[in-house]
Amino acid sequence: MDWSIPRDQWVARLKEFTNRNAGRRTVMEEDAPAMGAQEMEHDFPLRGVSYDHRDGRIDIMLGDMASTDRHVTRTIDEPLSVDLLRGPDGRDQALRIRHHQDAQTVLRLLRNG
Repeated sequence: MDWSIPRDQWVARLKEFTNRNAGRRTVMEEDAPAMGAQEMEHDFPLRGVSYDHRDGRIDIMLGDMASTDRHVTRTIDEPLSVDLLRGPDGRDQALRIRHHQDAQTVLRLLRNG
């Protein structure tokens, strides 16, 4: 099931997404016309996803929960839409964020996470 999240619910829904999925292993992909689709990271645990409405940006934080030695933060300026993909079992499978110039960032949650 694909679910588009209304902008006025991004703060609350991304917090709920984080609470449900913190610690799950992820794959983050970037897809933009200029570069095509590329995997940006693989197998980092999810630390959190948040929307700052004042700055108009979404932050995706990945990395080991007990340390800051291994971490990645992806900041998405000017997000246009946020979609959540859930499997038939109701478990979150991916978060898709569309942003400027027909680009998108996809955060897939691995099954074993």
